[in-house]
Amino acid sequence: MSKLDYGKNKQVHFDSEADKQRAFDYLLNPNNTNISFKHENNQNQGAWSSEDRIHFFSRDGVPDCLLKIMTAGVGNIAGRINCKELIDDLKVHGLVI
Repeated sequence: MSKLDYGKNKQVHFDSEADKQRAFDYLLNPNNTNISFKHENNQNQGAWSSEDRIHFFSRDGVPDCLLKIMTAGVGNIAGRINCKELIDDLKVHGLVI
């Protein structure tokens, strides 16, 4: 069984391997224009370290397994997931930022 919890506070949790696979398939789809991956150097603004985020421009078509771990967005961002550990795992599976 692969890892289902991500983040220092386990802020990202997948209920099953199938949910995780659905999420990874969605996030790794190169034709998906609904999302953007951002690296922010927050340590330059007093935070502990840099942060990797996934921004969603719409909630339409986003799998439930991602909707439930998404936090509110700002401006034109419909929601976001803040978890460097998750993005690092996505990179292992082929994500290029």
